[in-house]
Amino acid sequence: MNVQAPRLLLVAAALGAGCDALGPLVDDDRYDATPPIDASLDVDAMASPDAAGPRFVLPAGSAVPSVADDAELLTQIRLNDGLSDSALASNGGVLARSAGKSGGATVMYWNFGAAPMAGNFAVTAPLYVLVDSDGNGGWIPRTDHPYLIDSIPGDVRYAAIRRVVYVPVTTSYAGELLTSVDALAEAISLGLVAEPVPAGTWRNMPVVPPDTKLEVGGGAPPAEPLEVYGRGYRVTLFPLGGDRGTQPLRNGSMPIGQESRLFSGVATGSPPTLPANADAQLVFQYGIPAAPPTTAFNYTPLVTQLDVRLATGVAPAGIMSDAQLFARSGTGGITGHYLDTVATYTLTTTVSNRQLQFQEGQP
Repeated sequence: MNVQAPRLLLVAAALGAGCDALGPLVDDDRYDATPPIDASLDVDAMASPDAAGPRFVLPAGSAVPSVADDAELLTQIRLNDGLSDSALASNGGVLARSAGKSGGATVMYWNFGAAPMAGNFAVTAPLYVLVDSDGNGGWIPRTDHPYLIDSIPGDVRYAAIRRVVYVPVTTSYAGELLTSVDALAEAISLGLVAEPVPAGTWRNMPVVPPDTKLEVGGGAPPAEPLEVYGRGYRVTLFPLGGDRGTQPLRNGSMPIGQESRLFSGVATGSPPTLPANADAQLVFQYGIPAAPPTTAFNYTPLVTQLDVRLATGVAPAGIMSDAQLFARSGTGGITGHYLDTVATYTLTTTVSNRQLQFQEGQP
């Protein structure tokens, strides 16, 4: 049996033909080359203790209010968290999963809406983790103090993608609570903690209202969010991806993949016309990683939208992976598309946070 190999149209060839539906002509590196926000804190420019004692650092055991107790902040989160309030209300406050495709298989994912961008680059934000030294140059996260974030949805520099920053405690630390970045700066001035140390990793940790839960399937009940500190309150978020969700920074920044919206190449009706609506299932460039990453990332939840019109006679149901659509370079950039499956494609400016579920029953 003679099986004909799929025909590949290189980007350069498409350009020579005057195609007006080209994807990126360079590797995707340009989408993640922005340097991260400086993780260090300018203590002198922020709060410092005075003679009356600490202003922001709370004594050990202090009661910290929930963000749900502040109607204005809670409204700010609901308006800017990227979630559909009507969909959540109709589903009892549970964020439902959607089905997509990647790597030849059906995958499930959660949609957290638009990802904040600065020009062509993804915005990230710090996640401060109090740690002890392990005595060998490493760090051990403390379990007696929640994580600290600097921003919530609606703040200028909010992002669900959190760069992990270690905050080493000193021998003077006695369980005090750092519930805001002002408190962190004050704790540095007081000598309770040392200067923050970037971990060189990131994780997808979207902030949600406290009453939000996550559908995880597998017969498990919806997952509850994790409480952290932020803006002086207990704030809730979802740490996603388990041990495969913590990824190394790519050149100190955040990578962005692509998702393809498929428009059928099968004409229907009389006279026959091509469907105007995209298929419900997205095709993701990056699939579920088989193992935790090493020194290089192997997953990103941030995706730029591609609108793909399939070749004549090709239906979306026959496409199960990005590799059926595009040839890519070693860094993930499109170098060409397959004429047997793709008629045209357009790279949009829409970037979304769509987290694949790595394991059934787990967030």
